Amino acid sequence: MDDPLNWSTDDQERALRVIAPWYDLDFGSLTDDVEMLRELTAPGQRVLELGAGSGRLAVPLAEHGCHVTAVDSSEAMLSLGERRMRNAAVRVVRGDMRCLELQERFDLVVIGLSTFQHLLRRRDQLAALRTARRHLAEGGHLLIDWTAPRVDDIEPSIQILQVEWMRQAESGAMVTKSASQELSQDRHCGDPIDRALPIAWITYQYDSVDETGQVRRSLARFPLRVNLGVGEMAGLLAQSDLQGVSWFGSWDLTPVGLGDRIIVIAEEAS
Repeated sequence: MDDPLNWSTDDQERALRVIAPWYDLDFGSLTDDVEMLRELTAPGQRVLELGAGSGRLAVPLAEHGCHVTAVDSSEAMLSLGERRMRNAAVRVVRGDMRCLELQERFDLVVIGLSTFQHLLRRRDQLAALRTARRHLAEGGHLLIDWTAPRVDDIEPSIQILQVEWMRQAESGAMVTKSASQELSQDRHCGDPIDRALPIAWITYQYDSVDETGQVRRSLARFPLRVNLGVGEMAGLLAQSDLQGVSWFGSWDLTPVGLGDRIIVIAEEAS
């Protein structure tokens, strides 16, 4: 199996071009994290979202009264939501969260919905956290939301595609999404820490059947950092001169360990 540490930004963009047409159908109905962010923000606050994608979080935060800047490196994802974001007065910036320099400060920086897990190397994780710290206003906070570790994150057996949902698209087509996760065990790039970090290959398959019965299949495969726990994130934050002040286990802010998410709210280390 190919080495995920060879994965490039071009590889990522090719995968996102496959996913983009189905992204809103897949994730557009997800609102629990939106409600969490509305509860944690107030109108007038300056919000920077890193890895904003199509604006699923940025648009409702702007409608909530926040001044939102949405940053993403993917042309495919920004193209999907740019008109919607601009109509909501979201400022859209194409940029890389690892080296962004806006020369501005924000009350809240958000890395939402497992976006942080797309950073596979330790140096990239630290670069993104340091970007967030540079853009924090005095008293500002960073919020990161990712998938909590699961037993099958480190299961070495080959995983088969499993159906996740079947939904009707705006076009009238019926779309079925199947997905699988398979632990990567063949890595030779990077330093010893990079090679030791658990990374899985994620496969998304979208099968669309239109009203004439014609089937269109879209298949995307990409690597994702998995099994990222509280202790490891606390160490990454400390190396970036940040400290976690609140930890939660779900979007309704239950204690960490009692849900399928990990959410940290961090601030500059004192």
